[in-house]
Amino acid sequence: MRLPFMAILATLIWSGCGDPKSAHPALSAPAPSNTPAKPPAVLLANSNSPAIPTDANPQEPGRAESDQGIQRMRAGHSAEALKLFERSLALRPDSEETHFNAGFLASELGRTNEAIAHYRECLRIFPEYAEAHNNLGNLLRRIGHADEAIHHFNEALRHSPTNSAILNSLGTALALQGRIDEAIPHFVRATESQPDFAEAWLNLGNAYLQQGRLDEAIRPVERALRINPGLTAAHRTMARIQQKRGR
Repeated sequence: MRLPFMAILATLIWSGCGDPKSAHPALSAPAPSNTPAKPPAVLLANSNSPAIPTDANPQEPGRAESDQGIQRMRAGHSAEALKLFERSLALRPDSEETHFNAGFLASELGRTNEAIAHYRECLRIFPEYAEAHNNLGNLLRRIGHADEAIHHFNEALRHSPTNSAILNSLGTALALQGRIDEAIPHFVRATESQPDFAEAWLNLGNAYLQQGRLDEAIRPVERALRINPGLTAAHRTMARIQQKRGR
């Protein structure tokens, strides 16, 4: 089976306090973000240009619509691109990459149920697609299906065990359930896999803060700020740590 040709990865910052629903996506280079990338060579790099599979047959039914959809997506015309991918799927319903692309765009357009359906279909066709498991997990977590989300993150890691974005996603989901002890090793592994992953360093600091380990919390938050001085959430976390230490 050929490898799928696209991946998108959500980078999450867990706030570490208050309502768990306050966690939010964050985009900052060079950390993984909610933009297309091609696995495995540049899986962790930002890229606004999806890759075309080398074995693509331009005469294959639905291929022209899919290629046009990629062009419209590159140009920032998400709604038009999604329509083209849907037309492609009418001709090629078993194309995992087109379901993946359609899921990506549906999510970008706020059409969460459609995005989930496309990712599920993508995984029916290609169960080993780690990035589809990750993206589906992030959508499920967002709508409150935490246990199913964690299942998909674990499946993603089974197929891509050193992927820093997936490790961060799983750590975030566990932390939002209050399972801090389980979350910390995933944040640690994410930072080991990608040392410039500012959001994973911040999440690690928030986890230590949640446990009251203030001295240990400072170091990863400082590391996050060295990587990305403009990371507002890291400044907020540092202020909370300093406030607690000053009591």
